[in-house]
Amino acid sequence: MTARTGGSAGLRQGKPVIVGYDGSDESKRALLWASRYAGVAQLPLIVVHVFIWPYFTERLGPVAGVEDSGLRGEAQRILAEGLELARRSESDLEVHDRLVTGAPTSILTTLSDEASLLVTGTRGLGGFSGLLIGSVSLHLVSTASCPVVVVRDARPTHDTVLVAVDGSPESDRAVMVAAQLAGTLHKSLRLLHVGAPHRHGVTDVLPEEQEQDPVLEQAFALLGEHTGPTAARDLLRADSVPGCIVEETRRAACVVLGAKGRNTLGTRLGSTVHAVLHHADGNVVVVR
Repeated sequence: MTARTGGSAGLRQGKPVIVGYDGSDESKRALLWASRYAGVAQLPLIVVHVFIWPYFTERLGPVAGVEDSGLRGEAQRILAEGLELARRSESDLEVHDRLVTGAPTSILTTLSDEASLLVTGTRGLGGFSGLLIGSVSLHLVSTASCPVVVVRDARPTHDTVLVAVDGSPESDRAVMVAAQLAGTLHKSLRLLHVGAPHRHGVTDVLPEEQEQDPVLEQAFALLGEHTGPTAARDLLRADSVPGCIVEETRRAACVVLGAKGRNTLGTRLGSTVHAVLHHADGNVVVVR
């Protein structure tokens, strides 16, 4: 099978990594992951804090007689904290900071135009503690123009980048991004296709199915002869596609998925991606 090149592209070469930072534990983990990746990839890192309070009040401070007080002072303190954390994490990293007034979703979506990766935590200071992923992160994976990394683990120890494939255009792009991530992070690459069970609920995969699965063949062909690491290929059958992917992520440094699959016309985010974002234990990369 020959590779399909139309619409398949990886990460934007030379563009910075952008990470949203609000001082929460989740954003600290995202910043640490982004710092390490940017350092290994030899890319600049931009730490962004979005300052929404000017929309609600003109009393931004400082309070008379109290240095560095008020809402603007707090925003500047948070950004300085993020900048220092990135520099301590990766001493040779080129890192910049940006304090931007606006709503986090719209600002970070706009900034994604100039990024190779947009990195975010699962939820920020404004999120409800019971949520597994916050509204900002969920919005960004649906709207950003570059791949979005939703970080749960700042320093994953597994040595495999997992990419779930289904033959859709977004899946093709996810394969290319996963190959670049694996190469940069010196990880192995694993292509996974989860199919429906055979009749009567049989989930066993025959050897010839594993070797001749057209979705895996298509994904492998995209890598080309000299692109990316050697990839393992696995066909699994399960009653729940997202449930199977979530289980497989327990053994991966991250999972990479296309934002929507083959049967999601008119939607920005497929149900499988939505479920994996909420339930995966590790880091999730979403490619549109």
